[in-house]
This record gives sequence, C-alpha cells and structure tokens, in this order.
Amino acid sequence: METADCIIVGAGLAGLACGRTLAAAGRRVRLIEAASQPGGRVATDTVDGFRIDRGFQVYLDAYPEGQRFLDHARLGLGCFEPGALVARDGRLLPVSDPWRRPLAAIRSVVSGAVGIADGLRTARLRAATIRGVRQGRIDPVAAAPAEERSTRAALEVHGFSSGFIQLFFEPFFGGVFLERQLATAETVFAFTFAMFSLGRACLPAGGMAAIPQQLASGLPEGCLELGAPVERIEPDPSGGGEVLLANGQRLAARAIVVAADAAAAADLLPAGVRGSWQPPAFKATTMVAFAAEKQPACGRTLIVSAEPAGAGPIDNLTVPSAVAAGYAPAGQTLIYASVRGDWTGPASELPSAIRRQAADWIGSGAEGWRQLATVTVPRALPVETPAVRRARPASGQLCPGLFLCGDHLTTSSINGALAAGRLVAEGLLAS
Repeated sequence: METADCIIVGAGLAGLACGRTLAAAGRRVRLIEAASQPGGRVATDTVDGFRIDRGFQVYLDAYPEGQRFLDHARLGLGCFEPGALVARDGRLLPVSDPWRRPLAAIRSVVSGAVGIADGLRTARLRAATIRGVRQGRIDPVAAAPAEERSTRAALEVHGFSSGFIQLFFEPFFGGVFLERQLATAETVFAFTFAMFSLGRACLPAGGMAAIPQQLASGLPEGCLELGAPVERIEPDPSGGGEVLLANGQRLAARAIVVAADAAAAADLLPAGVRGSWQPPAFKATTMVAFAAEKQPACGRTLIVSAEPAGAGPIDNLTVPSAVAAGYAPAGQTLIYASVRGDWTGPASELPSAIRRQAADWIGSGAEGWRQLATVTVPRALPVETPAVRRARPASGQLCPGLFLCGDHLTTSSINGALAAGRLVAEGLLAS
C-alpha cells in the first residue's frame, strides 16, 4: 500500500487550501471528498438554467486569504452596490457608504435612516476597525481575548443609538451572521466590518462554486478524489495512520488532516483521540430562489428587513443576476430571498408570503415571481459567541500526525476556512 505524505479528508475550502499549500511545498497529497464536487458549504446548483447557491453567500474581495489563494480576475467578480436598502414600515430607506457613495450617504441622512451622531460613530468605527486589522490587533483567526464581548455589547459601548442598531446593524449583520441577537463575538464583527469597508461584496460569475473550483484546479492532477465517502480514520500512535473508504479501500499517510464538516469529523474520529474537542453548534439558514422576467428596481443593492417578524419572512433580498454574469438565462432574472430565523409561518406558505412582503417594498411585479427552489442549509455557520470562541482548542493537532481543520477552529467565513487550511499545512511543513 502506497503511503502519501498527507491525506486530507474533505475538500471544502479549508481542505483545498491545505492541499494547495502542501502541494506547493512539494508534498504528495491526496484529498478525499464524499461529494461529487469540491467546496463543501460553498456550492451552486443548476435549476432550469439558473445558478442557485446553497444559501445566500457573498465573497468579500478584501479578504487577505482570498487575495493569497484566488485569482479575482478569473472569477469574473460582480459587485453589490455599497450599503443597503433597509425595509421599515413598508418603505425602503437607503444606508450608503459615504466614502464610495457620498451623495447617496447624504440622502441617507436626509431620509432619516441615519442620524448625524450615528453617522459620525460609524465613521469612527470604520477607521478603528481598518486600523486594527492592518496592525494585526483585530484577527478572528487568533485566540479569543478573555475580555471579548458580543457585537451588540460592543456597539452599545461605541455609543450607537438603539434605534440605529435595530435599523441597520441587526438586519444587515444579522443576515451575515445568521442571528439577529448580535451575539457573535465583537472581533468577528470588527474584522467583517473592516472587510466591507476596505473592499466590495461580490459574487463570482456563474455562482459561488467557482471559488472552490478554482482552488481545485490548482491542485496537482490526480490528487483530488471525489465521490469517495470515508468510513473511518485509524490513527497510528507513531503518527499518521490509515483512512478506510466506504468502498473498502485503505489509504495510508504520514499525516492525516480531517477537514470534513465538524459534525462529520466527530463521527470519523475515534473517541480516544478527540480529547475534549466537541463539534460546535451550528446556525441554519433557508433561502428561496425565484425567477422573474423583469429585474426589480433595487438591482445590485441588497435589501435587508428591519420590520418585525410578523410583517413577513424576508431577512434579506438580492438579485444575483444583476450582480454577476451567468446566474440566469438570457432575458431572465434570478432573485434570492433569505428567510428570517424567527419567522414561524408554515413552510407551505413561505413563497407566497415572500412575494407579498416583497410587493409591499418594490411593487406588484413581485407577485408574479416563479419559485425555483427552496434551499435549507442546516449547518450553515458555526456559532461564534465569545464563550464558544474562548472554548476553541489552541491547536488542531489531536495526536502525532492527526489534525482537525476547518472554519469552526478559526472563524466562520471564506477567509476563515482558507486560513484554517493554510495554518494546518504550515504547521505540518514546520514539523
């Protein structure tokens, strides 16, 4: 039986980044993936010629790990308009970035969406988070500080009014973090806020799956095996071990990296090597995709809802076909509506409830939208409260030659997943 330098179980973004880093250093690597495509949670399906991502996702082109691993030009990135339209009481209020859209930002103040005091606080927060990221003081991949607060607590300390937190931060970053309580740790928020400030929110041409596909294309030929579920992992006390596939095949390596989904990783690993590590809780998300013949007037601008849950199920609404090429057939429009986690209506009424709420915001044309798919992702993002972050293991190494790898050990983002893979690979190379 041939022994590889490293077997990586799972070809999500973390596994792909780990494989790319090791292969670039000349190591013989095998990536084993159960699914038919690489990418894990970053995936795109085709329905009636429309490209539908697995839940609403965006790529921030200021991500340092993205700039390290990805060729942005080849991705054909299309960009959202800076800022957002905030739905409240049936109206759409603009909240714009004054550095990129100064006139629109003035309209935000005039419309009452942003008060002058909260606008100044936002400017100070922008400057502080960018400075902190550049100086390395704000890094959600690093160990969580003991005094870390929640996002909501941090915003209150910064002096933001409760009205502006409810109007903007709750719906906008609630959509990013999949929770409106803003319980996500302040370091994660500050880094993400800086990334939105420094760069653009983007979609790759043809869907988010273009990101893992590009990563996979940079691997040595033959090292990625798809459609190969792993049955179990058998560590060797002296280092590395064997990986048993569901088809009975055994693979040996001097090092094994478990980059599968955290829950799957727990099932693959023998209880004796997991130690105190337990997979984190995850947040779920649901998105409904619609086809339309006419593009809504919001175009490339994200709509987020600051309305109560009783007003309707929409968390945010986007038009990906207006942002990037390849999402919809010629002459057609693709619309995503992400569903609030606190909406309690029956699933059978979800598409019609979305249409009614959207029609209140953007006109009766929404009533004619055709449902394409309802996408539910039960484990979309790991929970990242300060307590959860402080409980993360200091290292992904479980025993000699056996490593955990994934954004659940760093931070739950594309940047965090890529960083997780790179750091494990660098640790392997150093040892």
